[in-house]
Amino acid sequence: MKKKEILSTIVLCIFLIFVYTYRADIVKVIVQKAMQHEKLALPLANNYTDQFSFQFVKKTDEFHIKSYQGMLDAIYTILENGVDEFSFYCDGTYDNCMNDFEDISHNQTLLSTINNMVSPYNSYEKVYFKFNSYGKITMSIDKLYSKEEIELIEGKIDEFINSNISDGMNVTEKINAFHDYLINNSVYDKSRADAIESGNDTSNSNSHKANGPLIDGIALCSGYSDAMKIYLDKLGIPNYKVSNKNHIWNLVNIDDKWLHLDLTWDDPVTNTGENILLYKFFLVDTDTLLKLDPNGHNFNKDYYPEISH
Repeated sequence: MKKKEILSTIVLCIFLIFVYTYRADIVKVIVQKAMQHEKLALPLANNYTDQFSFQFVKKTDEFHIKSYQGMLDAIYTILENGVDEFSFYCDGTYDNCMNDFEDISHNQTLLSTINNMVSPYNSYEKVYFKFNSYGKITMSIDKLYSKEEIELIEGKIDEFINSNISDGMNVTEKINAFHDYLINNSVYDKSRADAIESGNDTSNSNSHKANGPLIDGIALCSGYSDAMKIYLDKLGIPNYKVSNKNHIWNLVNIDDKWLHLDLTWDDPVTNTGENILLYKFFLVDTDTLLKLDPNGHNFNKDYYPEISH
């Protein structure tokens, strides 16, 4: 065998040994390169997607994630779209993707904030994330509302609008009408609230959802705020929900001003059982809200930049 042939054989053997030794890493690189060139697009959004644009997260069509904000935007867009499952990828240039994914996926307050900004019909009861070694992140969503519940809620709100809302009413009057309707036809679910606080909630009540106040006449703060958001979305009024660890309420844009709306606190529990209707927390600015109740309505302003303007 000639020297040249011997050298070629040696080089080939070294190459084959190298490929065999690092075969897993080589396959990983090839797969990652292929994924980075894969075109990702959500299916057509359902009928409940929000048409408003917010500052904290924005709709995106980029699902090869390159930044922390890009990951937040992708999660928001997937929820807002209404799908049950979708996968996106860490871009090869995003070195901190895995750490950021761990941070976001375990931050329930952050995820709940994003959930507040989508239609209640597209919001999750539970959300699951799966990450593999190739940088693929799969997001699976268990929806809060069933199809049957949505039909009941839609019918009830449509009935209210047809009977009580006219073109001659201004935005404040339209909100006022639904505010009064919900409070006059439902009561706060104090027994369940107490059970939740003590960690002993075993209730099958719908008071945490919009069908609580609308259909069953009983509500927690999330039930009031979901019902109001669905109503405001139907009227095309920019809004989302604001929350902290213990409470949730609505934020509404009227004439380019963001105002707070808290039906829970306008429907107080009384010792006599009397059903009282208040307007203390009806469309108030942030300064007023925090003067009235600095603790119960304390929230992270970083999540709601519109409020600080």
